[in-house]
Order: sequence, then C-alpha cells, then structure tokens
Amino acid sequence: MADKKDKGSSGAVVAMFVILGAMAVWSLISPEFLMNSLQAERAFAIQMGGIDSDRWIYSQSIAASMDFIKDSTSAIKDTQALPSMMKHWSQERVIVTWLWYSLITYRAYMLLLYFFILFPFVIAITMDGWGVREISMHRFSSQSPMKHRMGVIISNTTLIAIAIWIALPFPIPSVVAPLAIIAIGFSSWVWLSNLQKRI
Repeated sequence: MADKKDKGSSGAVVAMFVILGAMAVWSLISPEFLMNSLQAERAFAIQMGGIDSDRWIYSQSIAASMDFIKDSTSAIKDTQALPSMMKHWSQERVIVTWLWYSLITYRAYMLLLYFFILFPFVIAITMDGWGVREISMHRFSSQSPMKHRMGVIISNTTLIAIAIWIALPFPIPSVVAPLAIIAIGFSSWVWLSNLQKRI
C-alpha cells in the first residue's frame, strides 16, 4: 500500500513538473520557431510519404483546427485594449497556441495515416501471436511471464513516446509514426503469444 502511495505521489510530482515545463516553453517560444517546426515536419512527411500524403495530413489538420482559428482571431481582437507591450506578448501567445496546436494535429493525422497503411500488418502479427499462444496451449508448453511483461512494457513505453513526440514543439523525423505502429504490433505479438492460459 505504501509503495502505491509513493508511486502515486511521484507520478503527481512528475506531472506537475511536466505542466510547469510546458507552460514555461509556451510563454517563451516564438511563433517563428513553431512555424519553422511545422514546415520542417511537412518536409519530413513529403520525403517519406510523398506530397499526396502531406496534402491529406495538412488538409485534415486545417479542417480540425478551423474552430480554433476562429477563437484565436477573436482572442487577438480582445487584446487590442491592452498596453502595447502586453498586447504584443498576448497576441504572440495566441499565435503560438494556434501553431503548436496545428503541429500536434498534423502529427496526430500523420500517425492516423500510417496506422491505416500498417493496419493489415498489425492485425496479421496480432493474430499470429494469438495463434502461437493457442498452439502452445495444445502442446502443454508454458508461456513466459517475463516475455509477457516485456510486451506490456514495450507497448506502454511506445504509447508514452508517441504522446511525447506529438507534443514536442521542435521538428522530429516522420519515421517515428510508422516505427511506433510497428512497435505496437510487435509488442502485441509478444504479450499475446506469452499470455497465460488462465486470464
């Protein structure tokens, strides 16, 4: 019980530092930096998937952020009554928020695109893992709890890495998206093939 409380408190501390760090970056980062990050991200996507993939991802990203763009325009108008320095900083923060949101949605739709492309692979390798488990059960061979746990760890680590990748404000090569899908498929095979006979 004490260990669970310690883990919960340490998790809360980490979450607090992450939120404070994100707020500090948001308050200091420039719109130009985020614009360059978004352009670099699109260049990565074009190099790996071609211009058609970038066109689809970007169009979906813009469509998803239309309401956000309208709210940003209204927020900029609301800053007109502020003092000059405060107005400039506030308007920049509105633009930074929109650009960061655009970068996040661009990466999210990129991940979705590669999920659709690699979905047959994920299904095939998952079903193969289940088949390996069924064969092992009929052979009366034991599954490995360590390998099962390793599959769960790989899956959880991949999901955390995806969340970090989507939120980071600087450009990262787009190869992260397909590699993450492949890692999810591999981890599913590992933990399914070593799933215990009694669930």
